[in-house]
Amino acid sequence: MTVQMDETFAAALRELLVARVQQTDDHRRRFPWPRRWIAGAVAALVLAGTGGGIAYATGAFTSTLPGGDALTDLAAPVSATGIGSKTVKLGARPAGASSIYLVFTCLSAGDFTFADGAGVHCDRGDVGRPSSQVTYTMKIAPGQDSTQITATTGARWRLLATYVSATTTPWGVNADGQTYGVQNQHGTPDLVAVTATNHRTGYVYARQLYPSPPKTIKQALAHNHAAPQTLTVYKSDGRTPIGKFILGH
Repeated sequence: MTVQMDETFAAALRELLVARVQQTDDHRRRFPWPRRWIAGAVAALVLAGTGGGIAYATGAFTSTLPGGDALTDLAAPVSATGIGSKTVKLGARPAGASSIYLVFTCLSAGDFTFADGAGVHCDRGDVGRPSSQVTYTMKIAPGQDSTQITATTGARWRLLATYVSATTTPWGVNADGQTYGVQNQHGTPDLVAVTATNHRTGYVYARQLYPSPPKTIKQALAHNHAAPQTLTVYKSDGRTPIGKFILGH
């Protein structure tokens, strides 16, 4: 059943969105390139769009990371629960809405796919843990007033969704002329935001995070069997180390 949230529930959602840093496992989240890139279970990328610390107040919540989306909620959020696949009605689409902001939680093991092909895989051990929840900003088509969750038969889930307007913020530029922030529709900055193993948010060099793809089968096999790499996480200056990032864990 889909219902409009009352003020108490809406306030709870706002609390949920305050100062979040989204962390995901590479085998549990699948997002279409280039919208999302997931790497590492020990230290996760800070995702573009809604991946930064978020302050939700007076109708607006903005990624604190350069290149992320500044989001403004335009309607009361809708709550839905489901078993298997389901269409969720969002109500009349307000003027200026360009995206749908989703807070999705898996309540059982299964595969869950959003309307644009992005999705979540949850194992039994994920249920009840922070890894069972993901936030996501999805573009909407003209006239769209609903969204869909396609799920494994019998798999249970919960969704909070609201219409938002999204404006991509510019990347930062440090003293050396290097861009820093999160990956977005414009491409990849020189320094990409990540969460280090010590839970601090910083930046790693894109050339290290995204090495050139293998050109031969031999190179591909060697890449697949390569040991995890430890990358240095820097402040936005690209010089001051603040932690480590595990790539390929």
